[in-house]
Amino acid sequence: MNAALAYNDIKPAMNSRKSSSPTATARAANESPGAEPAGAQARDLEDGAFAPTPQELERLLFAIESSQQIDKRFQFFLWAQGVLQSFIPHQTLICATGNLDTEQFEVDVFSSDAITQEKQPELWEAARETTRLAVREWIRRGREPLFYSSEVREEGGDPIQQIIWEMGLGNTLIHGTRDIRGPNASFYIFGRLARGPRRRSREVCEILMPYLHFAAHRYALQDVDAMQRRAPVPELSTREIQIMLGVRDGKTNMAIGAELGISPLTVKNHVQRILRKLQVNNRAQAVARCLVTRMFSGDTLSEDA
Repeated sequence: MNAALAYNDIKPAMNSRKSSSPTATARAANESPGAEPAGAQARDLEDGAFAPTPQELERLLFAIESSQQIDKRFQFFLWAQGVLQSFIPHQTLICATGNLDTEQFEVDVFSSDAITQEKQPELWEAARETTRLAVREWIRRGREPLFYSSEVREEGGDPIQQIIWEMGLGNTLIHGTRDIRGPNASFYIFGRLARGPRRRSREVCEILMPYLHFAAHRYALQDVDAMQRRAPVPELSTREIQIMLGVRDGKTNMAIGAELGISPLTVKNHVQRILRKLQVNNRAQAVARCLVTRMFSGDTLSEDA
């Protein structure tokens, strides 16, 4: 289904709606027109196409309109946990922006579950590894939406299925911006879906993908702007820069440690200290801040202490 055509078909109805501020829109995302409890509103047939009712069409319009007013991370979170649930009911969303072909991307995680500060480094590392494997498989399969069911799991089988099971993502939908190459692509893993794979979910995902993409990039740019306005960044040591080069390249603690001749636990401790130094919450933000402040002077890791 062509997303542009789908939007043009419903765009005239926008004339009857009033625009609102980004914050108001984000709050209203949880009160979308005709909203129903998550998991109950989407009337899927097992193999049925997306044939929306007037109420669902209105919710789709609202989802598209409100996505265009997102420019902050918390607004994206409210939108994903609000109106987007009407079409892709999920509990966890892993979002990656950057160059998918070279695996130079930033990863962010949105979840309806509370994530403690202590758990964040482990969660982001697992999300990055999951995304790295999922991107490769998605590209190999022609950049089409991928579904993984919680009911299908074979020991020693698909590595993506295995890591999805280990992260507790259950039913999972994976897709990205198939027609965008280079550093401006984006990729999404919807985990713990309320329902298993359906044709409808694929078609809705295709329609909403451009709006997910632009919303994610807008808030990411806002994060970079905010970093530029902060106080001067504390200097990182040579070793910390080496660690961050590995993080930037999407390497695991084990891979970074092997290249530098140190243990994965030492790498983890370095990363946590770097996060505190840079006053950021996760690895993606740390990499973004290093890029903004031009801390990376080389492209490879060195064993010099």
